[in-house]
Amino acid sequence: MRRTPRGEAGQTFGIYIVAMAALFFLAFAYFAVGQAAVIRNRTQTAADAAALAAARELRDGAHDAFLADLLSGDTAALGQLLTNLPLEENACAAAQEYAGDNGADVTPGGCTPVNDPPGFHVEVRSRGTVGPSVVKGTENIHASAHATAVVVPRCTLAPAIKPVVDFTCDNGPLEIDPTQTGFVLDLSDFFTVHLSD
Repeated sequence: MRRTPRGEAGQTFGIYIVAMAALFFLAFAYFAVGQAAVIRNRTQTAADAAALAAARELRDGAHDAFLADLLSGDTAALGQLLTNLPLEENACAAAQEYAGDNGADVTPGGCTPVNDPPGFHVEVRSRGTVGPSVVKGTENIHASAHATAVVVPRCTLAPAIKPVVDFTCDNGPLEIDPTQTGFVLDLSDFFTVHLSD
């Protein structure tokens, strides 16, 4: 029977310890990468939600003007509203609210209107960090993300006789009579809000 010299056994044990330490380090490093990916995805969700909120506020801010033009039969003003929504001052406040609900804040100057089509570009920064890990400095790293959401008209104005106003929309003709009892204006019939590429 052959015996292993004690020196070789000690070397094998030392190699084993080094290999296990390296494996543990790699496991913790992958965990840190995973944490960073989760924070990044959460921050992107916050940016998307904030941009969509700002764009919806822009669309909904035109409600009173749109209704007034429908009631007056001012088709020129209606056509203008369909293609050029007025700026909504509460849009960035809505963006901050939705970003906050998703664990982020809109950066200073990070909520800006865009044109053609109208909408908002929003930049956010995560409130939380990646957290402590084997990778030095991750406890101070915040994720950043940005998104743009736009309001696109889904209808065009067709010639009509008051009080009925006819629109041609993506899903077919739409006839509106704002003088009907119980009439409720829903701007989602006329505009779609979506994230821009």
